[in-house]
Amino acid sequence: MLNFRSMRHFVVLGGGTAGWFAALELQRLFGTQVSITVIESPRINVIGVGEGGILNLPGALARYGIQEAEFIEATGAVLKLGFEYVGWNTGRDDDVFYHLFHAAPNAADGSLVDGVPVDWAMLVANGLGVQYTESALPLIQNNASQTETLGVRSALGARLPTSMHFDAHRVAAYLKRVATGRGVRLLEATVQQLDVAAENGYVTGLRIEGNEQPVPVDFLIDASGFARMTLDRQFHVPMRTFSEHLLHDRAIPFYLPHPRPQPHLVTRAVAMNAGWLWQIPVQERVGCGYVYSSAHLSDDEALQEIEARVGKIEAVRTIRFQAGHFDDVWIGNVMAVGLASGFIEPLEATSIGQMLGQVQTFGELVAGSAYIVPQTSITTFNERNRIDWMGIRDFVRMHYDVRRRDTAFWRDVTALTLPETYATLKACWQHRLPRTADLQPYRQGNFMHFEATSWISVGQGTGVIPPQAAAADLARLPRESVLKSHQFMMSVKTRFALA
Repeated sequence: MLNFRSMRHFVVLGGGTAGWFAALELQRLFGTQVSITVIESPRINVIGVGEGGILNLPGALARYGIQEAEFIEATGAVLKLGFEYVGWNTGRDDDVFYHLFHAAPNAADGSLVDGVPVDWAMLVANGLGVQYTESALPLIQNNASQTETLGVRSALGARLPTSMHFDAHRVAAYLKRVATGRGVRLLEATVQQLDVAAENGYVTGLRIEGNEQPVPVDFLIDASGFARMTLDRQFHVPMRTFSEHLLHDRAIPFYLPHPRPQPHLVTRAVAMNAGWLWQIPVQERVGCGYVYSSAHLSDDEALQEIEARVGKIEAVRTIRFQAGHFDDVWIGNVMAVGLASGFIEPLEATSIGQMLGQVQTFGELVAGSAYIVPQTSITTFNERNRIDWMGIRDFVRMHYDVRRRDTAFWRDVTALTLPETYATLKACWQHRLPRTADLQPYRQGNFMHFEATSWISVGQGTGVIPPQAAAADLARLPRESVLKSHQFMMSVKTRFALA
């Protein structure tokens, strides 16, 4: 049991996006009745060259009383409407599919019938991309300005959901100003050691460089990034690696000028010889990075491939990582968040999305337990966190379930074992489209990163979901629903001049 009512000293180890969002959650939970301290090391830089959120980012800003316009102004953020994948099936630049943010089809307006998103099914059955269902697509194709996109969103409301691209360094600096303005204390120091009580394994203090007295701790949130001060160094918690299903372990970040008059409204993921290149626009420039497998490409070869595609660059550094997550992220009076709890390549912007989901779930659990949390709830929290990571792993693995075989990497990654959970679903999706019920095993409490329509978007784009699966669904629906969706498809063909 943890009695948060009796706690007075809350410490967040590490700043960055994860640390400052965690501090804001603590401040939301406990107000000014407790001491909340964020310890930032002057020797550690924020990781990230361009970052992107998913659809829980706007909700997180609202949760912490942050106005979107203020956030955009302070962080150089731009609106994001989804993801664009280039070359994943053939390696060619004209091989493009999209995963756009979208309002989930629902039975009330007839867009969902017997669990089938009817218009989506009609497009899949006829070999047309499901992005044509979305109001976002013309904005993306026309390189709409931020002002124009905001105007369309104002008119469409929930029918044009958005997230944001932003500079991670500026986000961390902005969140720091917000949190410290609300009473969170900032301590710039290097933590050298954790004091741990022998009788229960709880962290009681942090020993910092140049100070004889430890920083007192009643509850600790570890946001120390890849340093992983608690789960790895202190508690030696086992890590569940994704290497059996995914190959990437390196990234070279860099910057480029905007190639378009206006910032692109999607995160661009361009397939490369041994991985993929992210392109994330912010107001001033585009943050980029090559994510690749060191078993297939040396760092020098990766840099050469980047420059062969985009020209001379100034690489920030090479990031080495192991994809995976810790078995338990909440142990005793310590919880790890962000990179300190796990990491997977930044396809689909899951890093920040997962962190925000975990932080919110933590807050809901503490408040819902009246600030006295039984161990059974902490055990369940850890189980749900593992489930969340399993869903992310399977969704990312789906992106590599493609037809491309032209390089050693693409031959090897497509030959990797499929996770059993994903393989089971894939077998069903040869006969019908994904359903909400299929994805319940991935749900973390009230939150799930990707609903059935997201799996349809990527599954169609990679070829995992065949046209006949959608046709089989349509064959079971009432005739009037099918006729209406056929009329929709014909209007799409006319509007977008499709054959």
